[in-house]
Amino acid sequence: MLQLTDVDVAALLEKVDVVGTVREVFLAHAAGRTVLPEESCLRWTNDEGESCRSLNMPGLVEIDGRRIAGTKIINASLGNPDRGLARAGGLILLFDLTTARPVCALDAAHISAGRTAAVSVLATELLWAAPARTIGVVGAGALAEAHLNLALRRWPSVRRVRIHDRVPERAARLAERLGDTYRTVAFDVAATAEQAVREAELIIPVTTTTSGYITADWIAEGAVAVNVSLDDLTPDALAAADQVVVDDWSLVAADTTRILGRMHRAGDVLPPPRHRAPDTPDASHTSDAPDRRGSPDGPRKRPAVEVTAELCDLVGGTSAGRTSATDRIVVNPFGMSLHDVAVAGRIYQEFLK
Repeated sequence: MLQLTDVDVAALLEKVDVVGTVREVFLAHAAGRTVLPEESCLRWTNDEGESCRSLNMPGLVEIDGRRIAGTKIINASLGNPDRGLARAGGLILLFDLTTARPVCALDAAHISAGRTAAVSVLATELLWAAPARTIGVVGAGALAEAHLNLALRRWPSVRRVRIHDRVPERAARLAERLGDTYRTVAFDVAATAEQAVREAELIIPVTTTTSGYITADWIAEGAVAVNVSLDDLTPDALAAADQVVVDDWSLVAADTTRILGRMHRAGDVLPPPRHRAPDTPDASHTSDAPDRRGSPDGPRKRPAVEVTAELCDLVGGTSAGRTSATDRIVVNPFGMSLHDVAVAGRIYQEFLK
């Protein structure tokens, strides 16, 4: 079995159009040319009292007339940054479609960060009212850097980036590194998350939090908030959004830990249109509004959040996306292993050339 290190992957990744690959995967997913099982998760507490987990996320996708199958294994410990280690790391395994044997193991860090950033950038381009000029980022780790590098390479419109991190020195180091490369952009280190987020046209939280802190009043009219780390927005911020878009509804519906999955299980989230029963009424933006259908026990509450589309609907043109320049739009990208597998497959093909 071929093994590609992080150095190998980083070099080969430069030859792959990651945003284009992500777009093609969404189109394949919409056309039924994918298999996306539920992920499995092993959680434990280590001897230091820190939360650890191991995720296994298999997937199969057909692009370019070729099927690619594999799985991503990502392990994480919340104490790793204090040890001088990345919080998360892992492998992507690619499988031979005939024998099912693993044929290639790739370090996952660059692929995972790259495809995550690519999904955020693609979603933003599909949903913004105009090319972004101001970006607010919370968290200054590898994911923040991957997002900003990709966005700033693609968007000459950006003029200001505000970065907040609970360790101010980490935000300052990231701002300095990026400032050396992107000379036309002003980089500010924000003292609080609120200062980073308020008035930003694009909001990107990339943290390890499990408690929401971004409230509805922080999000400006017309802004896109890409909830990358999934738990940074409060329920009221989700409920107040004019649109909520997910990458794949089945992943959200199966989830038991993240905010949107928990709200769905509590009956506070309406699925995207093609996943609803025919007689499902529209949601209002308050969970106190009664459902018109009623119930034997009296009126039922409508969901507080209406998921308006999946990203494959936007990529495929079956959903219009933004309807007003003032819409506040939240994107909740749970993370599809199909993207990791597809990008890894293209890296593998580049290696074989």
